[in-house]
Amino acid sequence: MGVLSCVKYLMFIFNVLVFAGGTCLAGVGVWVAVDPAGFQDIVAAKPVLSAGACLLLAVGIALSLLGFLGCCGALRRSRPLLLVFFILVSLVFLTQLVGAVLFLVQWKQIQPEQFLSELRRNYRGDEGAEVFSTAWNTLMVTFSCCGVLGPEDFGNGSRFQELHPETPWPRACCARDGLLQAGELLDWEQCRERSPGYIHEQGCFTTFGRTLHKYISIPGTCSVAVLGIEIFAMFFAFCLYYNFD
Repeated sequence: MGVLSCVKYLMFIFNVLVFAGGTCLAGVGVWVAVDPAGFQDIVAAKPVLSAGACLLLAVGIALSLLGFLGCCGALRRSRPLLLVFFILVSLVFLTQLVGAVLFLVQWKQIQPEQFLSELRRNYRGDEGAEVFSTAWNTLMVTFSCCGVLGPEDFGNGSRFQELHPETPWPRACCARDGLLQAGELLDWEQCRERSPGYIHEQGCFTTFGRTLHKYISIPGTCSVAVLGIEIFAMFFAFCLYYNFD
């Protein structure tokens, strides 16, 4: 009984933390959705903000629900609630596991040509209001890169060239004197002339790949930790389910 009580309270404490974390995420999601002004300098496009707010809300609500079920199941010694909790955590665990395997399998098969064709067909320029263009502008400014492979991506019959025949590449490819969208261009004319130091020559595919490879240990470690926590949560729920009357 002593071990069972210990497991019960560990389950309760763990799920209180999960519930608190989920509530915080949901709160941030509501804040971003209701008052996005504070985030506008970081994320340039309102559609991107909206998508991020929805994602935070969904994850926060899901975590809060799991935490609530776990707490109630442990304190009330409710086998049905513990069973639902176990099933939901198992589904999340399997989804993450399958997603990780698919990511590792598909990662090396991703080729820049897949993104280049979409960029040349759909990118409309710095003033483009649709999600595709604003997302690309944010990506190029944030990672200090240009196009998929380089500035040449915006020529040779691309949609951007059709709309801006006198402009070789968008201003998002130019170097800035500040961070992200808030920074001013160093010199647009020098950027147009492709002067060194005034334009980002590196394509975003290579830049993003290097950045991901550099910091892959951080999300990898977090993912392993989350999977480990989920395994312990399932184990605790399983033990309590079969020991409660």
